[in-house]
Amino acid sequence: MNKFGYIFFIAAIIFLISGCQKDGSNDEIAKAQAQVSALASSFSIPTLDGYEVSYIQHKFPPKDKEGNFIGDNQEVLVTYTKNKGKLEMLTKEQKASNEREIIYGPFQGETLIEITYTNTQVDLNDADIIDVSGNQVQKIKNSDYTFLVFNASKGSITLKFNSLDEDTILSTAQQVFNENK
Repeated sequence: MNKFGYIFFIAAIIFLISGCQKDGSNDEIAKAQAQVSALASSFSIPTLDGYEVSYIQHKFPPKDKEGNFIGDNQEVLVTYTKNKGKLEMLTKEQKASNEREIIYGPFQGETLIEITYTNTQVDLNDADIIDVSGNQVQKIKNSDYTFLVFNASKGSITLKFNSLDEDTILSTAQQVFNENK
């Protein structure tokens, strides 16, 4: 095999491997969605244009002294990054928790968007009310973060944006709300 044929062969192998890794990642997200659906049937993990899921966790309801759940509050947290890095290795203490279960990740990368679904209603104090795709949404903005809360009949979705522009925030919120009506 000549030099160029060998380089082409290696490039093709690398391309195939990277493609398989993306598919594997999608399979893992699909498995995570199945798990989330069992916990919170009315929440769908949104696919956000230009962002990758880096972490998914389920937070358990609080427990009493005997270890029994108090209430049925279910909370799912999903984080997104622009460039998902390597899977972070967690210690046994970090993995084992009576308060949460890690469903996917965590992967390295700067968290730009956090989405929290809970099966209860959430209200932000002193929030402005804006309209996103015909939905009444609570909004609070500080110097670094913008928070949006959308309450629906089966719960609420809280979005936290890390230093993103207004157009990106509104288009992302529209995607999330459209996928979770």
